[in-house]
Amino acid sequence: MQIKIIAIGEKSPNWVDQGVIQFINRMPKECKVNIKPVAATKRVKNQNIENAQQQEQERLIKFTPEDSLRIALDKRGNLWTTDQLSIKIKDWMQKSPNVSIYIGGPDGFTEDFLNKMDLVWSLSSLTLPHMLVRILLVEQLYRAWTIIKGHPYHRD
Repeated sequence: MQIKIIAIGEKSPNWVDQGVIQFINRMPKECKVNIKPVAATKRVKNQNIENAQQQEQERLIKFTPEDSLRIALDKRGNLWTTDQLSIKIKDWMQKSPNVSIYIGGPDGFTEDFLNKMDLVWSLSSLTLPHMLVRILLVEQLYRAWTIIKGHPYHRD
């Protein structure tokens, strides 16, 4: 299975890149994870926010494999425990060789976009910085994988 994280925002600080690479490199060959940064729409005064969201969403979809299971990260999504995520990953492996996880821009996603997703997932009830979400997401994917494999990294 290939998990592709498609994220708005191209310029991440070095500490983010280092944290993301740390966990991506730990993932096994049978569950590869990669990140595709996508340019954000430039925000200007009095701009229609929905237009900016739609432009970003079109860019995200452009980098999505056709046979992909599509998951949007959004505060309106379902909260899962890490154990529940490990069960989801097992399920994803059965459903599709490709999983695309979307991280939106500063204004998030439109309702229409979310309605087209296979799943909408919330990492937290907190508002998190988009760059920090990248590290948190890849760490949780790795942790869930270790649960599946019975690896000692995850301890309750």
